[in-house]
Amino acid sequence: MRAFLALLLFIISPVLSAEIRTTLDRYAVTAADTLTLTLEVSEQVEQRPDLSVLETDFRLQSSQKIIVSSHTSANRDVWTRWHLQLKPRNTGTLVIPPIRLGSELSAPLEVHVSGRTPAQAQGAGRFMDSLISQDQLYSHAQLLFTARLFQQEPFEDSITFGAPQLPGALVLTLNEPRRYTTERDGDKWDVLEQTFALFPSTTGLHTLIGASVLVDGEPVIAGDKRETFEIEVLPAAHQNSRGYWLPSERLSLEENWQPPAVLQPGDSFIREIKLTALGLPSDALPSLFSTDSDSFFAQVEDVSLTEKLTPQGLISTRIERIRIEPLGPGLLTLPSIDLNWWNTLADRASTATLPSRTLDVQPPALMEAAYDAQSPANDVQPTANSSDSNSLYAIIGLLALLCLTTSGGWAYSWLQLRQLKNKSQQQGEEEEQRRAQKLLLSHQRAERNTFQALAIACQQNDAENARLRLVEWGQNFWPEHSIDSLEALCEAGRSQTLDFLVLDLDHHLHQDPYTWQGDLLLEAIEKLRSRRLRSDNEINDDSPISSLKMAS
Repeated sequence: MRAFLALLLFIISPVLSAEIRTTLDRYAVTAADTLTLTLEVSEQVEQRPDLSVLETDFRLQSSQKIIVSSHTSANRDVWTRWHLQLKPRNTGTLVIPPIRLGSELSAPLEVHVSGRTPAQAQGAGRFMDSLISQDQLYSHAQLLFTARLFQQEPFEDSITFGAPQLPGALVLTLNEPRRYTTERDGDKWDVLEQTFALFPSTTGLHTLIGASVLVDGEPVIAGDKRETFEIEVLPAAHQNSRGYWLPSERLSLEENWQPPAVLQPGDSFIREIKLTALGLPSDALPSLFSTDSDSFFAQVEDVSLTEKLTPQGLISTRIERIRIEPLGPGLLTLPSIDLNWWNTLADRASTATLPSRTLDVQPPALMEAAYDAQSPANDVQPTANSSDSNSLYAIIGLLALLCLTTSGGWAYSWLQLRQLKNKSQQQGEEEEQRRAQKLLLSHQRAERNTFQALAIACQQNDAENARLRLVEWGQNFWPEHSIDSLEALCEAGRSQTLDFLVLDLDHHLHQDPYTWQGDLLLEAIEKLRSRRLRSDNEINDDSPISSLKMAS
């Protein structure tokens, strides 16, 4: 029996393994043409294929990874495709060798290349062999163009590159020209290299004209001999509710501030927020902090935009300094900041988040007036002389008058202090009511904002982001509970449907987050909010903290 199972496993294992399929768009080209090699595997693969075997006969111009999925009622199929743009280095019948992806090898392919290579065509021991980071990108995303000039003779001191040209694109020079020596086809070549960043804004198929070569400001390669590349500019992948579009390779949010140890109404503090993006100009970075709040006054004191040019691309930074002043005592909640952006490396939506912050605003200390009454302690020494009797009576009369005046002053002060105490107590009660109302509005706003972020994550089927947004939403939906995990949220919800959907989300996070669908979870959350809204409408209570009324 054991031998039979081993034999059966041996027979079906090739069927279960992920086979790599390879195709070419053309099998006969000229040396000036560009080939498109497609690798496809019937599963989701994160590992990059080993493309070093192509370097002998081909130059890799760009590569693009695409994950294709299809859904049916029974199952879900996923394919991973790699589109590789290749330019021949040699002529004749060239072989695309097997390419390794994981533990599998692709089948070899043959292609016939005619004509002359760029080195042969340009002659005179000089030719251009430039690189582009990709041939398909989103509008306003970053395209890296690396201009490379190969020459057998030493370079002139005045030789430079002119910028490449792409319709409707911002072009930036990222570094100074770099010189080095390399070997190609057994010959020694001096190489001049420089990198440019292009940010196209016009969608569609465009022709990128490569960098020109200048000596003393004059071109040394004719305009019709300059390199050309076909570039497809895609429209924005989604529309953001705030109207911005952030296609970036890497984006991060940070804050740099120290919460004050003691905070009272009228005090203020500075909060600094920093946004850093790779592959975006600084003027494309949106504002970060909303100054619209009923619980605090906020004013943006300074906005700093910086750009750093590196060989890896443009790194932009936006720093906002906000002065915040609480309007009353109690808990002050600074709302979380969720910035939706498009990860161009993973080709999917992502969210950068700064969590909400809660500060305790202390009530102001009551200044109690202290009234100290001092009575004179004059010792009157009576004399035995009968002539001083009138003076003694006068002094006694003055002392009696002083006692009456002092008693009246004490009575008046007591009445004033009592009125001041009653007025202070009334003001405290009114301030407590205002604080409760502001806290209620704060919870409503925080619940509405976190629900919108949760809805976006569910609609985008982003399991990891949905888990974070779900906990934040639960903290504002059930403020009377201490919710810091999915388990605590299920205990507060007391819903078997919610328990099942949270268990399903947690299972996908540990197994395969990319297959998770968020529509059912979003529907369940909307039902909970609707039930709370109906319940609150039925309650007729004048207390400002009787219930948390949710926004629909």
